[in-house]
Amino acid sequence: MFPTVRVSFVGCRPEARYAVVLDVVPVDGKRYRYAYHRSSWLVAGKADPPAPPRLYPHPDSPFSGDQLRKQVVSFEKVKLTNNEMDKNGQLVLNSMHKYQPRIHLVLRREGAASAPIADLDQEEFKTFIFPECVFTAVTAYQNQLIDRPLNEGRSIKYCSGYCSSIVEFLSFQILLQPWK
Repeated sequence: MFPTVRVSFVGCRPEARYAVVLDVVPVDGKRYRYAYHRSSWLVAGKADPPAPPRLYPHPDSPFSGDQLRKQVVSFEKVKLTNNEMDKNGQLVLNSMHKYQPRIHLVLRREGAASAPIADLDQEEFKTFIFPECVFTAVTAYQNQLIDRPLNEGRSIKYCSGYCSSIVEFLSFQILLQPWK
């Protein structure tokens, strides 16, 4: 997923264990198309049925509250796909639809800190949504300045200033209120 979503947390209980989980949900019930002559996205009809939701736990979870206070949690390894049959833990999206990433901070119970999270509703958690992160899922970059270097496995040197500013833009610090 590019740009990468990165978060840091302030206010966690130092001794508690937390899982940091990402999911991506549809923003609306519409499908979009890109109008090159307008350089904008236009509604192209009703949305396709969404894939069943998937959670992506950060691979380093669980974290102690003290660890979360000291580091940035980066979701640089999350992968997106439009293949509903995916068995690799990727997040499944419909192409040409708008999505909102969400971060869930899950307070893990003692003795179950490393157990998989199957259902968020069975957990004690807080969800954080950043409207700045809404994006439209595409199957391929249409801009050759971006597409060609990525396909060749190279970084995009000539837009590194632009790319790093996007990454900073998607870095958020979360200040927690005490758990009830």
